[in-house]
Amino acid sequence: MSRIEDIFLLARDSLNDQNAQRWSDETLFRNLRMAIKDIATKSHIFKNQVNIALRNGISVYELPAGLLRVSHMTYANEQLPLVTSGWMLHNASPDWRTDVIEVPRQCLKFGVFDEIKRQELALYPRPFGSFEYSYSSLPTPYGIVTDIEEYDQLSYYGAVADIQSEGISEAQTSYYGVISDITEVDFVTVYYSECPRLPYVVTDTLPIDESFDSTLKFFITGMALRNDVDQMNRQIASEEFALYERDLEALIDLADTDSVAAPWFESHYNPMG
Repeated sequence: MSRIEDIFLLARDSLNDQNAQRWSDETLFRNLRMAIKDIATKSHIFKNQVNIALRNGISVYELPAGLLRVSHMTYANEQLPLVTSGWMLHNASPDWRTDVIEVPRQCLKFGVFDEIKRQELALYPRPFGSFEYSYSSLPTPYGIVTDIEEYDQLSYYGAVADIQSEGISEAQTSYYGVISDITEVDFVTVYYSECPRLPYVVTDTLPIDESFDSTLKFFITGMALRNDVDQMNRQIASEEFALYERDLEALIDLADTDSVAAPWFESHYNPMG
């Protein structure tokens, strides 16, 4: 029996619906997905990071799907203050979106992010210039790389098929098993919380530790009973949600404990812009 099936079994015990006569698995799945979304938005416990490669003349970049909040960002391992478009309007330049400045390496000033429009990140100034740096390899007549400057070779069979380097975003230009070229690009690193991938089948992996399975069960059961017209069931739903909120507070405490303080983070966020 899968973990999701175990959670549904616990929920059906509380619902007195062991034979799934009143609440279908699809109904419980919808409630499970709502529970994960609720935990994600209230606790911000699901954290991730992404490297965004700079492109010549491009100031607005797409952020990952499911992103909830940007906590901080770095450029060349240094502080890049995170501000809103409203802050830029009042403190930088009214025409900051159209300002054209040639930016040498390591001269970005701000990352601009509005929580109302979570899928975009703007950089200021607009990064004009070349941000790609190619590495030279030992010449071979076979079109494959057998050695790269400043890199350790991980393969011992003549051709480079894999590379490793901390703090660098690499673009591999060969998709045929071996590396034929490599380019290093400038990038910003964005640290964020997200809503994780949601489950749709019982074999899917849940993004939260199994010690919180009862937390998911409380939400699933509470939502099922809350939508019932029976007054007694709605009262039980309130009790289930009270237990869920108790566990959610513990999750929020964990999220705060797991967060590493970033001394360079400077926030000017105003949700009204």
